[in-house]
Amino acid sequence: MLEQILSSVARTKILKFFCVHSKEKFFVRELARRLNVQLNSIRRELANLEKFGFLKSEEQTSKKYYYANLGFSLFPEIKNLVFKSLALEEMDTAGRMSKVDGLKLLVFTGVLAESPASTDVLIVGKVDKTKFDKYLRKIAEGLPEDLRYTFLPLQEYLYRTEITDKFIYDIWANKHVVVVDKISKGIELKRLEDYQFKHFKE
Repeated sequence: MLEQILSSVARTKILKFFCVHSKEKFFVRELARRLNVQLNSIRRELANLEKFGFLKSEEQTSKKYYYANLGFSLFPEIKNLVFKSLALEEMDTAGRMSKVDGLKLLVFTGVLAESPASTDVLIVGKVDKTKFDKYLRKIAEGLPEDLRYTFLPLQEYLYRTEITDKFIYDIWANKHVVVVDKISKGIELKRLEDYQFKHFKE
């Protein structure tokens, strides 16, 4: 979607990357490698975005590092546009994922929801992983890094929920988007607000 607006795949990838990694610095060759874009294209677009004000740069040990200019007046609007674009792409794909047989729970978290959770997609149920792979690859196309996803059988998820497993806790305690939930209505499963989280309270 953004590619159509910006008419540049390289520029779109860079914008997405620095909106997600807005507090980190990266040198040119690292960006070219991670974004899978030719070095000359990366250099040209970085220079354009720095001139525009979206990026800043600095020299360190003979390397030029770029980072997001958080003080740029348009940065919040650009970041909002990027994440809205990602969300639209994700939800379109999620609608197709939700129809896969055997799916009980589908949650977007991690980088898809600006959450510190250790996974980006949680899939619970007895599903055909090969069918999910194409959808997960589609979502990953809009991201500047590999998508982390977790498949769990229903019984394992229920067990982890009952013992307040930290992995599950981190998903529900932070930002997340529930795409499909066929579990909570069918059984008396503890909801997030019912948890004591005694293992993790300070």
